[in-house]
Amino acid sequence: MKKLLAALALSAAFVLGGSTMASAAPGGMPAVHGVDGKTFGSAVSGLAKSDPAALVQHVTGR
Repeated sequence: MKKLLAALALSAAFVLGGSTMASAAPGGMPAVHGVDGKTFGSAVSGLAKSDPAALVQHVTGR
């Protein structure tokens, strides 16, 4: 259930943030942040669990 909520929060953040341009970076978002996919996924999941609003704010810049 927690993984589903994290995935939904991340999806909403991308949709609301207009992240189409950002996710078009070579290597995707992990490369933009300078980490591998496993590390990035773990960080996003942890942030989504601890403070979903912070994740949305980071992605949207608001």
